Amino acid sequence: MEMLVIIIALSILLVAAAGAFMRFSRRGGSGTWSRARKAAARDAATGLATRQGLLEAGAQLRLRAGDRMLAAIVVDVGPHATAGALGDFAPSIAAMLPLGAIAGIIEPTRLACLTTFDRYAVDAPEQLARRIADALAGYPQADARSATIGLASTDDPQAQPAEALVEAAATAAAAARAEGVRSLRFTKEMAARARARAVIARSLPDAISNGAIVPYFEPIIDLETNELLGLEVLARWEHPTHGVIAPAHFIDIALERNLIADLTLSVMRQALTAARDWDPRLILAVNFSVTQLRDPWLAQKVIRLLSELGFPPARLEIELTEGVLMDPQGVVSPTVESLKAQGVRIALDDFGTGVSSLTHLRALPFDRIKIDHTIVTEVCEDPARAAIADAVIRLGESLNLPVTAEGVESRRIADRLRAMGCAVGQGYLFGQPMSLMQTRRMLAEQRLIPNMVTSQRLAG
Repeated sequence: MEMLVIIIALSILLVAAAGAFMRFSRRGGSGTWSRARKAAARDAATGLATRQGLLEAGAQLRLRAGDRMLAAIVVDVGPHATAGALGDFAPSIAAMLPLGAIAGIIEPTRLACLTTFDRYAVDAPEQLARRIADALAGYPQADARSATIGLASTDDPQAQPAEALVEAAATAAAAARAEGVRSLRFTKEMAARARARAVIARSLPDAISNGAIVPYFEPIIDLETNELLGLEVLARWEHPTHGVIAPAHFIDIALERNLIADLTLSVMRQALTAARDWDPRLILAVNFSVTQLRDPWLAQKVIRLLSELGFPPARLEIELTEGVLMDPQGVVSPTVESLKAQGVRIALDDFGTGVSSLTHLRALPFDRIKIDHTIVTEVCEDPARAAIADAVIRLGESLNLPVTAEGVESRRIADRLRAMGCAVGQGYLFGQPMSLMQTRRMLAEQRLIPNMVTSQRLAG
């Protein structure tokens, strides 16, 4: 009898516990889940929606749209933007949107907006995009002023998911950047390019790991003597079906997907390995992105690679764009200083197109200034470009920094630069970028591969 009572009592306790658990699940448990879900849908830095939150809200907006037009606008600060750049102005842009619109951070470099318009106000999305563009132009941040805007819309919201509309607008923003314009509306042609881009993006990691992206070499020439001084290392993708793919088609993808470091180090390893038996006076110039320089271990990786290959640091010149001078967090300078301390040369690339000042220029230990090709190619036709080139050359002289001109495409340009005092140039006048095999053939003809010259003499 006592055992029966105990069993009954235990059964009552279990039922009560189960009931309490169910009540907790409905109250506290569901509340915890709800709070977690809300947190996942909100960007902590800006207070705006995350990609998840934007798309969830966008699905509801789409259902409520009725006979109104649904539009997506994407603001893209680009792959070279500083960390957290959107946080500086995204909330202000969101505040400009019409009542009921949704804004969210869909990627670290992209702000997306979803809103509805009267279907007869066909220009309304463009007008909003222009207002956003005007606002961005007034911000002091360089990332805001260089941002591009993409627009996509549909007059049948039920037929097009919000996610597809946002992706279309993002594609248009990327196309605007590629074309050098402020904003673009999505087109069918962009869709075709986006599909091709997606194919490249899927195969890029394997291409890097398999060594399919290889170094090509562009000669750097003494404008007085025509002597070969070095070669700039450029990346080319030797694709089995598409042939040689230029970097314009995959570098931005590598930046977006955090593959640029692996890509650069792979190409650099191949180039340095190949150049070990070249004339030791020849410099190899390699481009590094601002994104890479934020890696606190970059200097160690480069020095370790040089040591492993037995390549003299003094023969390596790392080229940095003007964006490196805009470094409010000060994370770039230690990396550059470490590389410089090990004997690596540092060049400021594409100079003359950004917002560099003398103060910025003196902040890092540069060994060379390179005038951007957009200035050099017009130096004989455009007085303004000629004045910029002359000013850069004079600046280099005052700072005791050699100047290299990129984009030397004719003898006339070379002569004009030489008259200005520019001693070094590169460009199609001296040859297009060459494969490793073509480069070795050219070096052999100029007797710049000592071991090969010695072998030829012994054979003779």
